[in-house]
Amino acid sequence: MTLLAAEVIPLGSRLRQRREELGLTQAQAARQLDVARTAYRLWEMEAAKPAPDRWRIIARWLGISMTAMLLAEELIDQQEAVAASRTATVAGMSELEWDVGSASSAGDYFSQERAMISDQARSGRISHAEATKLALILSRVQRATASDAITPWHSGEFRKRFRNDSIAPALARSALATTAMGIGIDAFDAAALLTSELVTNSVKHSGSDWVEVAITLGSAVLRVEVSDQSSQTIRPRTPDVNGGWGFTLIGELATRWGVERHSVGKTIWVELDLRAGQDLRTEAT
Repeated sequence: MTLLAAEVIPLGSRLRQRREELGLTQAQAARQLDVARTAYRLWEMEAAKPAPDRWRIIARWLGISMTAMLLAEELIDQQEAVAASRTATVAGMSELEWDVGSASSAGDYFSQERAMISDQARSGRISHAEATKLALILSRVQRATASDAITPWHSGEFRKRFRNDSIAPALARSALATTAMGIGIDAFDAAALLTSELVTNSVKHSGSDWVEVAITLGSAVLRVEVSDQSSQTIRPRTPDVNGGWGFTLIGELATRWGVERHSVGKTIWVELDLRAGQDLRTEAT
């Protein structure tokens, strides 16, 4: 693929265009890419970037080279993209053929590319100078993505029982704001909405004396659990002006969710993937 076009198409736009070409929903596209729907949605919104271990599968799905993929992610500039394209040509192959050869090696993306560069230089298909230039670009991209992997939040936990009354949802949201400080605004908004909905549902329908909220923030996942004393069977219903939106919101916003039943009462839990590139799949149990 030639990369001399003046306009660089961002990855989010490429994903959306490809999905629409195939007539897929975001959930269907996420399944084809084997990632959580939440992760895919954030990629398309340009609110998060895929991790390096997802780059090849995304590039293949889009039908573009890895050079075009990195350019769309703004991890390399036009000049570097042109240099990579020319090096593949010098080696007697297209960029996509280079990618196929690189992917045949063991290891992660960076190890594969280094092996490919070394093999091409050893065989004399590319010069030492060309190999050095590609290796320097690769090292810079690796450093940039490694720094992106550092989370701007600290792991933490919260657990408390609140009286089952009208202020419990507000208290739960306050607990979330304190525990999940530093996560992305989209993830926080989704978590706040889910927490509020689950606690409100418990207040209205459980008949419990209390509602317990547990929040766990890790390096990649935010988990919220809402427990009460009710053993009532949970059945989704069609949302209307009187409510019923809880399961609809869970299905749209949660990465994973489930219900755990106890000898007395139950726990409904939801998880949100905070690292869009991680392979967490959407499922209900």
